[in-house]
Amino acid sequence: MRRWGGVWLPIAAAAVIIGVVLVVFGSHRGGGPPDVPGGGRDGSAATSPEAAAPMARSAPVRIRIPAIGVDAPVLSLGLNADGTVQEPSLTQPSLTSWYNGGAAPGERGPAAFYGHVDTRATGPAVFYDLGRLKPGAEVGVLRRDGRTAVFQITSIEQVPKSRFPTQKVYGRTSDPTIRIMTCGGEFDPSTRHYRDNVIAYGVLTGSTG
Repeated sequence: MRRWGGVWLPIAAAAVIIGVVLVVFGSHRGGGPPDVPGGGRDGSAATSPEAAAPMARSAPVRIRIPAIGVDAPVLSLGLNADGTVQEPSLTQPSLTSWYNGGAAPGERGPAAFYGHVDTRATGPAVFYDLGRLKPGAEVGVLRRDGRTAVFQITSIEQVPKSRFPTQKVYGRTSDPTIRIMTCGGEFDPSTRHYRDNVIAYGVLTGSTG
């Protein structure tokens, strides 16, 4: 096993995550999802709120992002046999997933969440509007212990999958942080996948419950 910050991954999985895992979080239908303003290549007007103290570990059960209308159940998923991160089925486009081999929301380190952007059968999926999210937006993650970890989005970026920022996303952080990921950018008809990933970064600012 090899540790990527707060996330334990098999060595083989690291390379997969860079260019493959998030590729499947969308299957084109129509005009495509909204881009991060300005392309999001510079981190989209980052903010730096004061971080709250870490919370004890507890798995997430629901994620809420009011600014983009997300209120979705969270699946606790691990790795496939080939080392790739498991994901919600395309038949469940309204669900999100959390990588349960890494930090839980509120724990020190990056808690990683994934969701589809769209599907051919249903159109827009749970994170279709992630590119519209702005720094300063609030994210609430209801946990199994009944508490809600409250995060503030600090930046959002849109990056080519060929240049996925592995260390920035999965690297060790001194504060409790969150990463929310989906696909975006142009649709590649030859691969039938989107060319980019949209990644929102946030930090824990408090809790309720």
